[in-house]
Formats: sequence, structure tokens, C-alpha cells
Amino acid sequence: MIKSKIILLNPIASEISRRKGVLPLALLSITRKLDPEKYEIVIVDEAIDNFREEMAEGALCVGISAMIGYQINRALKFAKRIRKLHPDVPLVWGGWHPSILPQETVANEHVDYVVRGQGEITFAELADSLRENRGVDNILGLTYKQDGKVVSNPDRPLTDPNEFQALPYHLIDMEKYIHASEFGARTVTYLSSIGCPFSCGFCAEQVVYGKRWLPLSADRVISDFKSLKEQYNVDSIIINDSNYFTNQGRALEISQRMISENINLKWGNANGRTDQLVAYKKETWQMMRDSGLQCILTGAETYDDGILEIINKKATVKDTITLARIANEYGVKIKFSFMIGLPVRGREVSLEQEFVRVVDFINSLYKVNDKNHFLLFLYTPFPGTPLFRQSIELGYKSPESLEEWGEFLEGLNHASTPWTNSAFAEKVYQVNFYFPFISNSAYDILQQYPLPVRLLLLPFERLLYLIMKHRIKHKIFNLPVEYHAMKLILRLLKGRV
Repeated sequence: MIKSKIILLNPIASEISRRKGVLPLALLSITRKLDPEKYEIVIVDEAIDNFREEMAEGALCVGISAMIGYQINRALKFAKRIRKLHPDVPLVWGGWHPSILPQETVANEHVDYVVRGQGEITFAELADSLRENRGVDNILGLTYKQDGKVVSNPDRPLTDPNEFQALPYHLIDMEKYIHASEFGARTVTYLSSIGCPFSCGFCAEQVVYGKRWLPLSADRVISDFKSLKEQYNVDSIIINDSNYFTNQGRALEISQRMISENINLKWGNANGRTDQLVAYKKETWQMMRDSGLQCILTGAETYDDGILEIINKKATVKDTITLARIANEYGVKIKFSFMIGLPVRGREVSLEQEFVRVVDFINSLYKVNDKNHFLLFLYTPFPGTPLFRQSIELGYKSPESLEEWGEFLEGLNHASTPWTNSAFAEKVYQVNFYFPFISNSAYDILQQYPLPVRLLLLPFERLLYLIMKHRIKHKIFNLPVEYHAMKLILRLLKGRV
């Protein structure tokens, strides 16, 4: 049987992007229902690989994954090049943005199909239809153009992820993704669930997955962990779930089995809600820590309970403070995510005042544990979310085409609303640069490198630590020479200057 070639393309997500570290989990997932006897699958990850137009020659289709902003910008550039040289090769888009705005996406001349949401079955059926030259009108979860009109087939019901096989890591060179992190010398990323049962006003998760949470079983997670360790000698795992800690019983069972089956992996960055985690039993906390838990990611969002009510967070500032204290008791650091510039009616606090209060709150959480880490984002309105409608009412003008969404080159630090501006966005971006140094995450990562590298880089890292810690503590952000120097160095390393 002659195999049909499928190219799957993952554009880089930002102008300054790490060369290693983030597995293309979405592209690996989308291949799992494709018949290996029928298809040759080529994954091209721009953070790792160089895409060449000739790769698309003779391809059955090219699949492109895209998130709002820079990734769309890059994806369109690739799509235009492919379309120019290989006009008969169908271009299939998927990922967060196309799933949220499928009709607007497919209206672009460089998009032929959009696979919406959980796409494993939809993409496999589309590939079979293209290979056999059949119609696509019965494929659920697909949006496409037909006779000059945009057609959206009915949604596809979500499938239990346990019904899919393990990710086909053999399709990529894993050594290019295994990297040193604050958790270990050989770290990989992993996804143990999809979706989230909550409905925060800013979050698009509910748009794509309908407030459902679909986890892999503890059996499956343990099996995957063992496989990653045995086949690729990993010593640590970064969990990329949107809400890993939704079910305490599952979290406890996974940790218990990691201990009883002597898996011996450090793990972290697992996402959870403050209100749920403060309700976890002491037994669960101890078991998670003993199993290798290093760090939890959580959306604190703000210093203000009133704002938490506006965004329907269903958590409190007290939960944030309590979680910091509980985690510190068990030696677990927290990566707190904050958002600034939300669409608040009758705003009584200016953005600058809000920024200062957020930094003050962050400094107070540093006092609980000086290794806690922080992320600060500008609010970006996502279509379909409650706060998107509120943003429109407050004067926000939404992009109206795929190209316009691609102009958000800074992603979640793009000044997209009329109540923010580019200078303020740059300050937010600057502060985010400081946090890995202040929390000692950069220091911990350097500890995974050979001694000569550490001796060379640690003096510079310690100097940056002192400068950046002073800036955050005293809220001094003018003349950020070190920030601009670091950005320049990273661009040079990426070869994009």
C-alpha cells in the first residue's frame, strides 16, 4: 500500500522562543487515529526544525496548529509559501484560535479546513476522505469552504482520552525536547487531562470544551510516566493540564502509586485552583510532596476580591494567601499567575495603581516563600467568553480577520484594549522577565548544567538576581538596561535580529 504524506506544522509561539523544551503535544495527539499503514506523518516544529517548502510536495495535506498572536502570524507566512508553490495541497488548521473562531479562520484564502476542538477523530476522517476523494459533509467537528460558502458541520462529542493510544513520541526526535529545568536535568512536558469544569469570565477553555474535564486514569498516567522514564531516561515532568487538581482522589492515587511503584520522578507546574487546593487534605499534600511534587501553577489573577467576583473566579484573595502558606509547609513552591487590565466598569483604580498594588501583593507572597514564582499578563479578550462581550461594551474593537489576530505579536502582553497602551504593555513584559531570576528558577535551572557552564554563567545570573529583586521590591522600573540587554541576547541566540 502506498502511503500518503501528511505534514504537521507547529509555528513558534513568540519571537523569543526556547529552542528546546515544549513538546508539540497537540500535533502528536492529532495523529493517534491515523492508520500508520496508510500515512507517512512528518512533524515540523519550528522551534526545533527548519521548514522547507519542498516538504509539502506531494503531500495529502498540511496541518497547522495556531494560537492567537505571533503563532498565527508565522502560520500565515508558512501557509502563503505552501499555497504559492503547491496550490493543490489542502491546508488544515486546528488549535485554540481556529477552534474558537472557525468560520472567521476558514474564510481566509490560506485555510481550507478547520478541525475544531478535540481533533483526533475529525482529522483522521478528513485524511481518509482526502485520500479516497470522498465528501466531507458527514465529518463532525469540521468547518470548510464549499461552493464559495463557509460550512460548519455539527460539533463532535468529546471522547474519553483514555480511548486513545499513548502519544507516538517516535514521530519526533525526543532528545531535542528533553531539557534541563528547575526540576531536573532531563525534563519533558506532559498532558494528563483536557478541559476544565469552571467558567472564569476571561477563559476560552469553556468555549472549546464546554466546561467539561476529561482526565486520563491514574493507571494510564502511571503507565505513561514509566514509559517516559524507561524509554527516554527522563527524571522530571512538567504537567501542562489546564486543571490537574480537579479530582483530589485521582491526584492522591497518582502520587501514591508513584511512591509505591518507585517511579522516582520530580514533577511540577501542574495547574490548579486556589479554592480547591486549600481544601486538599494534609494526607494528599504530603503524598504529593513525597511523590516528587516541586511546584504548582495557579491563577491568583488579582489582589482584589471585587475583581475576582467580576471574573467569576469563585475563589478569594484569602485562598491565594492560604495556599501560599500551605504549600510552603510542604516545601512546594507556587507559580502564581496574575492578570491586569480587566474590563471593569466604572474603574476607580488606574492601571498604574493596579500595577503597583499587584506588585505589592506579589512582594507579600514572596515573604511567605521567596522561591515562589509569578506571571503577569495583560488581559486579552477572547471571543465567546463573558468578558469579551463586556470588553466590546467598554469600547474594545475586536480583530475581524485571521490576519488581524496575527498582529498580536506579544500574545498575552499585547495592548489590545483601549484602556491599555504599548508603554504599559512593555512594562508588564519587562516585569515578567524578572520573575524567573527573583524566584531562583533561573539559578535552579543552571544547577542542571555541567560545572564549566555553571562557573561561567552563575556570576551573571546572581548579578541579575540582585538587580531584578531590587527593582521588584522597590518598584523601580525605569532605565531597564539589563532587560533590553537580555532581550537582545535572546534574539541573537534565535538568529532573528
